[in-house]
Amino acid sequence: MIKNLSKKLAQYDKGNKNIKIAIVGSNYHRYLTKSLEETCKKQLIASGVKEKNIQVFEVPGSWEIPIVAKNIAISKKFDGIAAFGVIIKGDTYHFEMIANECSKALMEISLEFNISIALEVLATYNLAQAKKRSTGKYNKGIEAANTLLKMIRILSETKKL
Repeated sequence: MIKNLSKKLAQYDKGNKNIKIAIVGSNYHRYLTKSLEETCKKQLIASGVKEKNIQVFEVPGSWEIPIVAKNIAISKKFDGIAAFGVIIKGDTYHFEMIANECSKALMEISLEFNISIALEVLATYNLAQAKKRSTGKYNKGIEAANTLLKMIRILSETKKL
């Protein structure tokens, strides 16, 4: 069973050119989220996804990501969604509220609409941590792209079970 699934997943790799990905990125800390988006997009294209099949949606902040992700999921026009935001802990509880509710809402959307959502809304304790995870070799945009492609393949196969 596992060998058959692996073989089918390998065959599906050839079909990445038809995969459609939505990227939802926060404008808050834009230079960091833009880096995540661009890196994700480059990784998707390097993996065979056509550039025209990747659409970016900008939202004011991380709080607004779930509602746009839900509309994308409802549209059924995309195979997966990458969610990018940066939330840096301050002196108030606001950090926890935004990070927790954003991630919870995205999981609910993923489960409700059976769509893969790569959650890379970075909840960090300081700007240095946010920069480390959104630029250079630790850029979470790469992880988001790879996770989406793997999950799209797996979901495609498991929907047939």
